[in-house]
Amino acid sequence: MNLRHVEFVVAAAAERSFSRAAERCHVTQPTLSNGIALIEAEFGGQLFVRTTRKVELSPFGTQLMPLIEALYRAHGELKSGVRSFYDPAQRMVRVGLSPLVDARRVTEVMDPYERSEAGCRIFFKECFLGDLEDRLQSSQLDMMIRPRQEYARPPRSLVRVSFYEEPLIYLARHDLPATDRNAGGVTLKDIAGETFVLGPDGCGLASMTRSLFQKAGLRLKEYRGQALSYQVMQEWADIGIGATIIPQSKLAPHYRDRARPLLAAGRRPAHVQFEAVWMREAAYPRHVSALHQHFRDRVPRLVQGSTGATRPAQ
Repeated sequence: MNLRHVEFVVAAAAERSFSRAAERCHVTQPTLSNGIALIEAEFGGQLFVRTTRKVELSPFGTQLMPLIEALYRAHGELKSGVRSFYDPAQRMVRVGLSPLVDARRVTEVMDPYERSEAGCRIFFKECFLGDLEDRLQSSQLDMMIRPRQEYARPPRSLVRVSFYEEPLIYLARHDLPATDRNAGGVTLKDIAGETFVLGPDGCGLASMTRSLFQKAGLRLKEYRGQALSYQVMQEWADIGIGATIIPQSKLAPHYRDRARPLLAAGRRPAHVQFEAVWMREAAYPRHVSALHQHFRDRVPRLVQGSTGATRPAQ
């Protein structure tokens, strides 16, 4: 596999246009198209659906894109690591993200850090929770951001700093009567009779959904199949397989007419909380310690002052 061709695929997915992707990669459009065609031939499937007006990911491409992007980021991280070895002035930080995290919120709060640490490169790596912890403990990550974990006895080896919290949204099946739509929030008791589509266990959403019902003393009726992405969870709700619960940032715009806020005890909005985590005793370089200090001191104020839908965790 040619990594330059992988770059072409990532650019085309981001730009939704082969011509703009070619400009971004500084190649001609035929060169980019041929490179993507070689990747598709190797994979045995079409990554993009091409029309005269735009380029969209195919279902095959949608499923593979997170893996392709991870490969592209890993290649960039490897090159930066080589440069850092030969030139100590080259600095980087490696941040692991649960797929449940709102990446836009992360990049917003990273902005001031990047300005204060000019020349420092940030590499994001999206991983499931178990992989995040393993990578952090083996020094492959400098920090991870994940849904807040509940421990009977929190591990002393970890520093855990609250980041933000985000409302949870209930997405009804497509056949919900029109009179019930947009009727305000729903409690778990209101929807306990539904069958729910759950996502991958590794991101934390499935276990969190189970915990919500368990704490409310309610039985969760799970659909036997499992969706591989938040997009699929919503599509399955749309075709009537079952309802689903997702964070607000993962809700696609065209499903908003059927989405309703999920309410917890006392009819307060239910939220998922996120935290930034790093190793307590690790010998981090100064620029990495500066990132940790940024999340201790500045990020809570940045989140508090945000005009977005999310709020700082309490």
